[in-house]
Amino acid sequence: MGKKTKWIVIAGCCLALSTAIILHEAFPEARTEPDIRAEKKAAAEKRHSATVKTNPEAEVTVAAIGEAAAELPAGMRVVAENSRLQLLLNDKTTEAAVREKRSGMIWSTNPLDRDKDSIATSVNKAELASQLILSYYNDRGHESFINNASESIEKGQFEIAPIDNGVRIVYEIGSSENGLGAIPQVVSKERFEERILGQIEDESVRNRLRSRFFFNEERSVYERKKMQDYIVKDVVAILESIGYTAEEAKRDSESAGAAKEEGNEAPRFVVPISYELDGANLVVRVDTDAMEDTEAFPLHDMQLLPFFGAAGMAEEGYMFVPDGSGALIALNDTNKGTRAYEAPLYGPDRTPLDSGLTLAQYTQISRLPVFGVKRGNEAMFAVIEQGDAVASIRADTSGKLNSYNRIGASFRMKNMEPVEFRAGSVTRQVPKYSQSYDSGITLRYGFLSGDSADYVGMAHSYRDYLVKRYGLTRVQKTSDSPFVLELIGSIPVRETFLGIPYKSVEPVTTFEQAIDLMDALQAQGVYQIRLKYSGWFNKGYYHSFPDTIKPDSVLGGRKGFAELAGYAQERNIELYPDVAFQRVYVNGKGFRASRDAARFLNRKSAKSYKPDIVTTNPSDMEYYLLSPRKLPKVVSEFLDDYAPLGAGGISLRDLGEDLNSEVTPRETLNRQEAAELAASALQTIRDAVGRTLLSGGNAYAIPYADTITDAPLESSHFNIAPEQVPFYSIVLRGYADISGAPMNHGKDQDPRSTLLKMLETGSNVFYQWFYEEPSAIRDTKLNDLYSSHYANWLDEAVGVYKEANAVLKQVQGQTIADHRKLADGVYETTYEKGLKVIVNYNKAAVTAQGAAIEALGYRVIGGEL
Repeated sequence: MGKKTKWIVIAGCCLALSTAIILHEAFPEARTEPDIRAEKKAAAEKRHSATVKTNPEAEVTVAAIGEAAAELPAGMRVVAENSRLQLLLNDKTTEAAVREKRSGMIWSTNPLDRDKDSIATSVNKAELASQLILSYYNDRGHESFINNASESIEKGQFEIAPIDNGVRIVYEIGSSENGLGAIPQVVSKERFEERILGQIEDESVRNRLRSRFFFNEERSVYERKKMQDYIVKDVVAILESIGYTAEEAKRDSESAGAAKEEGNEAPRFVVPISYELDGANLVVRVDTDAMEDTEAFPLHDMQLLPFFGAAGMAEEGYMFVPDGSGALIALNDTNKGTRAYEAPLYGPDRTPLDSGLTLAQYTQISRLPVFGVKRGNEAMFAVIEQGDAVASIRADTSGKLNSYNRIGASFRMKNMEPVEFRAGSVTRQVPKYSQSYDSGITLRYGFLSGDSADYVGMAHSYRDYLVKRYGLTRVQKTSDSPFVLELIGSIPVRETFLGIPYKSVEPVTTFEQAIDLMDALQAQGVYQIRLKYSGWFNKGYYHSFPDTIKPDSVLGGRKGFAELAGYAQERNIELYPDVAFQRVYVNGKGFRASRDAARFLNRKSAKSYKPDIVTTNPSDMEYYLLSPRKLPKVVSEFLDDYAPLGAGGISLRDLGEDLNSEVTPRETLNRQEAAELAASALQTIRDAVGRTLLSGGNAYAIPYADTITDAPLESSHFNIAPEQVPFYSIVLRGYADISGAPMNHGKDQDPRSTLLKMLETGSNVFYQWFYEEPSAIRDTKLNDLYSSHYANWLDEAVGVYKEANAVLKQVQGQTIADHRKLADGVYETTYEKGLKVIVNYNKAAVTAQGAAIEALGYRVIGGEL
């Protein structure tokens, strides 16, 4: 080791020592604890210091940067470095940080100045120093919380080890000591004398241990006496010295007929976190296979790096959340009454009954696994690469529990459901748990500066990520923008014969009538039609299990469908017959709920409901949830029948929108595995059929979508995140054609506002119609579509399309280069080749960019208008 390196190592040791003193001063309450705890903590730190492994290459790196080492945050050292980033670590507090070399910005897992926080007290102060906040259940299913600052770091219960390009930290959170659970309550005479006493050489120790048990001659067993804490520790130490484990103690007690003991276990969790530099990104992983919890205290939810990149009260900027289209949370929002933001990715999982979520709670679904924060001219942006299907995004502003604005992700590790047991007249609820999530967690953090440090830069970063990872390709350019239309074919109805009710199918748009509507549209100059045809086979819109296909005879049967497909091909109309795979509307005809449905933890077949189109409250239309395990088989069987029909495309009602797990205790298939099965099915379908139209557009489905309907064009307008942004559209524009909800089903059915939204987001016209009179669907389970009679909308739809198309055809196939808010209700979108559109949602005229824009109007700059 050279002299310079030696001096730097010595200086580093001094710096670490001074940091330890500073941290001790920052937590004065630790000095009021009993001496025994202080001694215990010191011993733990001594044990820990022996396990910390320093990366030799990191030492060379520190030496190489010379004076820059003096600029490191107090107590931190460089553990990895590349041309873009430095990864820093504090060995005492385990907080990590990333230095972006070009800007010098340091992004830390915990606020570096948290000791100055004047708001946080007690547990909130500890959470500021935590990399993990866990929630867990007790034996009654009640939830509690624990953090790794108080229950791991302060106790020295962690190990640090170098890995390629980074570092791995294993945290033991909670009690690390065995208690009464490691001592058999009752043990047979033979086991006690042979397995335990027979392994102890020192006679005095044998006698000391024997004195802690009472020999029951009648039962020929040794029974544990009552013990004080110091005796428990002594006995446990003796048993550990002979390799006698808590598992053996449990087995011996059960074999000897001991009753189950309550309260002997304490919460204990093991969580490994790794930090790794990958080019311009920091990759954070949790090896879920190596995680541990206890049977008595199962882990429920894990907040990972909840304060990474947290912004202080003096900073300006916002946090980005993927709520619907995307939304912004202003830093330091002074409204302390707003609730913290929390929303699950891909909407609620409908199989665990403990999700606590209903469809009505989220008017918009978070469909992209991303989040970010802008702090001045710098920004951090995160993509959840693995674990996204069990993740929720959490965010909150400063001034409530602490002085920081924070955003991050939490992960549902285990689901719980109370199950009732009855014994006579007594009913008791017992918590039942799914298996632990074990499919891994990976987050990729990127860092943006200058003009790219905003939500547009984040969207471009994510788009580039999707292109690189999944090979997304640009949409095919056409002369006009698409006109997307969904037609409802046949619907289920209840009829009577001689007073006896029976189920029947009623046509509301036959195949021939669909052709007539296409003729009507093309006669008025609408040519780029994409026809989604729902309710065309297996008894209508709520069709039976799609393992076989039979076009509905009331619509024209197989012959009529062939004529429609031929007509579409001849007129260059893209036809997308619709199918639902995961929502099963009929128990029978290939589907048996007891065999094929997903299940709740109580083993009942899982059902969900169709939300009301306006209120999102439950309707009377229930359906079964297909077990994700059954998806590959039904898709394969469907495609065997579908290929000969020659449709050329397919609409997938639920594969891009619904995502549900299988939570039965012995057959858990977690939501991440379900997402992988859905993606695999989508790949199979696209390879077999060609063109795909998806509803919803969850991230795992995007690589397989040509057209996406019901895409999020608005946010949920939560009080904490009132500013919506077209993040989803910025990501996908140019790589998929997107449309929002049907324009004739909007909340206010205002075609003008909808037109402006299309121009702002680059989305396309989308209507949902049927041909027959509205009375045809009255008193049916599609009654909410009463206003969808085509004659009420045809002229309006053509007019809206022509006005929108005059602008959108000029940017067909182009990405969105920029988006910004000019004033309240006034937004400017810049497309790839420079065309700008300014929209004014206000009911009064405004002046923007030097020109007047009328109320509910727009202005095109650089185009033909």
